[in-house]
Amino acid sequence: MIKESYKQIIKSVKDQSRVKGLTHRFYTYPAGFSPKFVSSAIENLTKKGDVVLDPFMGGGTSVVEGMRLGRKTIGVDLNYISFFVSKVKTTILKPEQKEFIEKWIIQFDKKLKNKIVLDKFTKKALNLINYKGLGKGQIYRLKQILCGCSYFLKNLKKVKNKKVNNFLKLLILRSMQSTLHNRRPICEFETFKQKIKSNCLDMLDGMNELEINVKLNSSKKILRSSAIYNKCASKSLSNKNLKDRKTKLIITSPPYPGINVYYGTWQIHGRRNTSLPYLILGMKQPVNRSVLNFQYPKNKDLRIYFETMEKVFSKLYKASNKKTLLMQLVAFNKLDGAFDMYLKTMKKCGFEEIKLNGRKRIWRTVPNRSWQATHAKGELSSSKEVLLLHKANGITR
Repeated sequence: MIKESYKQIIKSVKDQSRVKGLTHRFYTYPAGFSPKFVSSAIENLTKKGDVVLDPFMGGGTSVVEGMRLGRKTIGVDLNYISFFVSKVKTTILKPEQKEFIEKWIIQFDKKLKNKIVLDKFTKKALNLINYKGLGKGQIYRLKQILCGCSYFLKNLKKVKNKKVNNFLKLLILRSMQSTLHNRRPICEFETFKQKIKSNCLDMLDGMNELEINVKLNSSKKILRSSAIYNKCASKSLSNKNLKDRKTKLIITSPPYPGINVYYGTWQIHGRRNTSLPYLILGMKQPVNRSVLNFQYPKNKDLRIYFETMEKVFSKLYKASNKKTLLMQLVAFNKLDGAFDMYLKTMKKCGFEEIKLNGRKRIWRTVPNRSWQATHAKGELSSSKEVLLLHKANGITR
């Protein structure tokens, strides 16, 4: 018989509704979790005060939901963009800080003009974008928007409060993403300008909603025990709660074997990927982007992928005890032994599978998947994910 708690999780994982609420819409991160699924998993598999870990936190959905529900939440991700987005999403601002942001945006909106000034930032941005073949009108709009972004970042240097500065930096990152990423044609400058204002109001509303929920469900002690880290998942044991093997739930979506997800890039007008997000954040693009996927997918044998996976999950086992549950959503681009190898590696690392739905595994269609899985050919579609539940088997390793 299927447990009632499992039934609720199965129902939530199939949810296809639009992401909304709290700070979840601050930034669209590739291959993100559904908040309803994460919320259901945390509520049904843990209780208040329990430790919840996401070693591949991505856009921070697990961290936000854990925070909302009063759990000690630890998030880890090697990608700086993930770390930055999750940090801003979980940093509750004071009333005076939010008031400053509203006034700052009103003043900035009055100053922002559609002038083209090819400064240092704009030239770098244009060098990162493949805009060859676009019409003159499209290129002109692109330059206007990039100049507007540059002007925003120049004004942002005057904002000394770190939390406020980060919030505004994520605002321009979100506004640029919603204006340029996977958009055809390139929009008018006025649309970009309106996006900044509307996104700001939406983010402040989301921050207020999160604050209300946190006050209802979390204590200062729980919030102090929560943390996020910008590091490799195999080095995620620095938090005291993890060292003491107090983790109750590990909920995550690791890199997918053989599927290349562009975690830190955008596509401008459906053309080549651009590392523009890193430039906006003032960060260097990773020299080896494939490290974010464990291995570049053209390597067909996936040897490096499974070696890295074993290293990471062996470390996660050390943060687990007999009561620890590990829930994950994973996609596969073909059956060719990759799925079986994935399960064998989990077992080798000390995790034993629990079937949520009798003998059948739960597969779901991923809504609005926005990556280019060019090597995803085979019996399983890369737009399908499987829900896996494991428990630490208690064997010392």
